[in-house]
Amino acid sequence: MSYPQKKLIKDIDPNEVQKFKESFDNNITKVLTEVDEGYEESITRWADNSIRKAGIVVQATCLDDIVKTVNFANKNNLDFAVCCGGHSTSGSSSSEGGIVLNMRKLNKVRVDTGKKLIYAQGGALFGEVDSEAWKYGLATVGGIVHHTGIGGLSLGGGFGYLTSKHGLTVDNIMGATIVTADGEVRELSANKNEELFWAIRGCGINFGVVYEFIFKAHEQKEIVVGLLAFPAEKLDSAVEATNTWLRNRGIDENITFIINRLPPENKPTIKLVLFSNDPSEQVFRKKFSIIYECGEPIFEKVERMPYPKLNMLLDESSNYGIRKAVLSAQVDHFNISSVREAYDSFVNFTNEHPEATYSFIAIDLIDGKKIASIPSDSTAFHPRKQFYNIAIIQRWNTKHYDKIVYNWGKNVQSIFNKDGDKSLYVNFMDTTTEHVYKNEEMLKNVWGKNYEKLKELKRKYDPNVLFRKGAVIFP
Repeated sequence: MSYPQKKLIKDIDPNEVQKFKESFDNNITKVLTEVDEGYEESITRWADNSIRKAGIVVQATCLDDIVKTVNFANKNNLDFAVCCGGHSTSGSSSSEGGIVLNMRKLNKVRVDTGKKLIYAQGGALFGEVDSEAWKYGLATVGGIVHHTGIGGLSLGGGFGYLTSKHGLTVDNIMGATIVTADGEVRELSANKNEELFWAIRGCGINFGVVYEFIFKAHEQKEIVVGLLAFPAEKLDSAVEATNTWLRNRGIDENITFIINRLPPENKPTIKLVLFSNDPSEQVFRKKFSIIYECGEPIFEKVERMPYPKLNMLLDESSNYGIRKAVLSAQVDHFNISSVREAYDSFVNFTNEHPEATYSFIAIDLIDGKKIASIPSDSTAFHPRKQFYNIAIIQRWNTKHYDKIVYNWGKNVQSIFNKDGDKSLYVNFMDTTTEHVYKNEEMLKNVWGKNYEKLKELKRKYDPNVLFRKGAVIFP
C-alpha cells in the first residue's frame, strides 16, 4: 500500500492556518512561525544537523493543545514532529516546512511517595525527573545524559545506570496518557487499553503523543563514581581486566568503556566510567580493584555524589551544538579483537579527519539478566537477552563531512556486529538514509517477532501514518 506524501504548511489554505493559530490563547500557548520571536530557539536541537525550518511550532502548555495540534496535522496530512529534548540526530523531532509540537513547557513532575510512583509530563527532561524523585530518596531508570527528553528515550526502551538492577525504562512505565492520531485521549496501563500500553513500551514514536508518563520509583542512596583514563598502550590490559570484572560483577555496579581522545592534547585514551550503587568509597575500591591493576591512570576522579549528579558527568561530551550522529550495536561478549579493531579505526579516522576528533565509542557493560528475565512478547521492546550496548557517537562541524563521518560510523558498527545478531536499538537507528525507510529487514532487527503485531496495531490506531518520524511502522 502506498501512502501520500506529507504536506507542508505552505500547501494549506492560509485561512485555515490562521484559524488554527487563533484557536489558541496566545497569552499562554505560543504558535510560532519564522518571523516570530522565539522561533529560532524553538527549532534548536541537540545536533545542528537535525535542525529544520518548521512551518509552525506549537509550544503546548496543556493537554488540549496536543489534541488540537494532532487533529490539525492529521486532517491536513501534514508533516508532523514532536519535540521534547530534541536529541534525535536523524531529525525525527524536526520538520522541514511542516508542524512541530514542542512539549518542553509540559514538564511538571510529581512524586507519590506512598505508591512509589513518579508522574512526569511528556515534555520533562530526565534531569527534572531525577531531581524531583531525589527529594524523596527515590529514582527511576532514565538515560545517562540529564538533558535527554523523557519521551523519545522512554518509548524506545531506555538504558541507564540502574538498568542492571531495575531493567529498562520501558520496564518501569506503569502507565501513560496518550493522544493518538484520531485526537483521542487514552489512559494506558496493564489493565486499560492494554494493547497500546504494550506497544508504547518499545515502539518508538509510532502511536501517539504522550502527555504524561507514570514511572515506578525505587529507593536510591548516594552513589560513588570513578572516572579513569588510561593511555592507549593499556588497551589490552584494560579489556582483560574488564572481562575479569564481568565474570564476578553484581547488579549494583557498572562499567562504561570508552574509546576517545583526552583534551587538551587529544591523545587516544581509554576512559572508564565506574559506577557503584553504594555510598561507600571502600566498597567502590573493592568492586573495581581489578581495574586498578592495569596500572596508574593518567586521570582519576572518584567522588561520592547524589544520584542526579551522575547523569551530568558526560555533559562536556554531550552538550548541544555541532553536528552529531549516533549508531549502535549489540554484542554478546566483550571481544578484545573487536575492541582493538574499533580502536584502530577510531585513531586512524580521527588522525585523517581532525574535525571528528571529539567523536567516541562507548561500550555500556550492563548486566542484562534483568532485561532477559522478561519475556520478549511482554512489551514491544524485543531483544530480551544478555547483551552489551555500544554507542558510536560521531561529532563533527561541517556539512561537507556528513557522509564521510557516517561511513566511518557504519564501518565501526560492522566491526561489532560480528559479535552479535544485528539486533538494533530503535533510539539509535539512523533513519536519515533512504535504505532505511520502509526497510522491512531492518525493522525486524528492531522488533523481531513483535513487528507483525505492531503493524496490526498501527493499522488500527494510525492507518494514515501520521506519526511518520524515526523508525516508522507502516501497516
